[in-house]
Amino acid sequence: MRTVQLKVKRTDQQRKAWQALDSPDIRRLMYGGAKGGGKSWFLCVWLFTMVWAIMVKAQLQPSKNPPHVAWFGRKQATDLTGTTLQTWREVIPEEYYQLRGGTERDPKHILIADRIAVDYGGLDKQENINKFNSAEYIIIAIDQAEEVSKDDVSVLRGSLRMVLKDSKGKPLDIPFKELYTANPRQCWLKDDFILKPKDNACFVPALPSDNPFLPDSYVQTLQEAFEHRPELLEAYLHGNWDALEGADQIIKSAWLTKAINNKMPGWGRRPRLVVDTARFGDDETVIYYFETFDVIEQWIMPHCTSVEISNKLAALSRQRSECVCVVESTGGDIGAGVYDELEAMGVNLLLYNPQGKADNPEKFYNKRAEIWDTAAKMASKGECEFTLDCMSDNDIILLRSQLCTPTYKFRNGKTLVEAKSDIKQRTGRSPDRGDCWVMGMWSYEQVPLIARDTPVVGPGMVTTRLEDEKSCIYDVMEL
Repeated sequence: MRTVQLKVKRTDQQRKAWQALDSPDIRRLMYGGAKGGGKSWFLCVWLFTMVWAIMVKAQLQPSKNPPHVAWFGRKQATDLTGTTLQTWREVIPEEYYQLRGGTERDPKHILIADRIAVDYGGLDKQENINKFNSAEYIIIAIDQAEEVSKDDVSVLRGSLRMVLKDSKGKPLDIPFKELYTANPRQCWLKDDFILKPKDNACFVPALPSDNPFLPDSYVQTLQEAFEHRPELLEAYLHGNWDALEGADQIIKSAWLTKAINNKMPGWGRRPRLVVDTARFGDDETVIYYFETFDVIEQWIMPHCTSVEISNKLAALSRQRSECVCVVESTGGDIGAGVYDELEAMGVNLLLYNPQGKADNPEKFYNKRAEIWDTAAKMASKGECEFTLDCMSDNDIILLRSQLCTPTYKFRNGKTLVEAKSDIKQRTGRSPDRGDCWVMGMWSYEQVPLIARDTPVVGPGMVTTRLEDEKSCIYDVMEL
């Protein structure tokens, strides 16, 4: 068998990423950050080297039916062909491989040394994605992974189950690996690799300043190209994943940061339980208890029946002097069942229909757009609290991420906020906690003010009593 010789020079960050992938403790790695960090180049060199190593370890011989041990691609197949595959051709000597077209039996693939193959393609057609249900791989590698949804990646991850055997039929110990290259974007990658990484996941930043092989003028080129978009320049030049809070992001992370230590003691108390019900099995039912603008208590429940949710809410409401329950429902969903059951029990209710008509229909496409706009304005003006003492650090990170994910656009001259289903498709998670918090902000003006001496039963419910909203505002101004 020939010895492979690649004339390549890796940057320090590329060596760091390579070493991480070599570790038995790391299964998946994101090599991401700024433009010009050598991400696609790294993917091609690492993938070829790892596949060759597998071929050697398994002592594979030339075959008409070689094992297809890896898959790599991008969201759009045409982008892969025009960019990433072109990088492969430039880096990997053609004497080591052949590009093979797709057939009824095999997808498009790269045949290496007539012994082993790497499939490649796009994730832009559902029929191609469905084929991964029956595929078996050892490695998956996605270039520009910020373009793909977590659902697509989940299907690919399910294909990591190939086991190669030696000549005696003994399974070989070859670890499964996942490599994702990406530019900064508010997407599932930020959650999985930066905010809440699992023990087997690793993030290695890639910056143009780490790449000595770029032209000397490259940084200046980026600065000139994005001088009108400082947030893009911060992301693409410095790899800042927090910088991409574009003009279409409805709630900015910076606003929530300012609200962390914000205290608003002068506002009157309006106790309310707010619930966002789980629509599907992998969603969450979220219950937050508010008195003003901060979450005092929370209950997170997996997908459950409407009866379980309504009984929980009824009991919590009784413990808190029959406070109002704010329920989301579009009609015909689990939220409708919860609302009807609570109504039959005589619980004080406030219905929120995200698809309903806005109070200002000339400006907002629906009620969802209106209440997210309300919460965004409160956050931007410092009119909310984000202390969240009842939550763990992980809970706060998750809530904050979900609040900063939705985007907005204009349709027929009206503001329209990104739908829950679209967010779940893009990030892999339904923004249940974010929606519940936004409902809490909106519902403050919708429920009755509690008088000064009204007791509230429940743990830790000691707050200042105020007669009415006017005296509240006056006292704050006097201070």
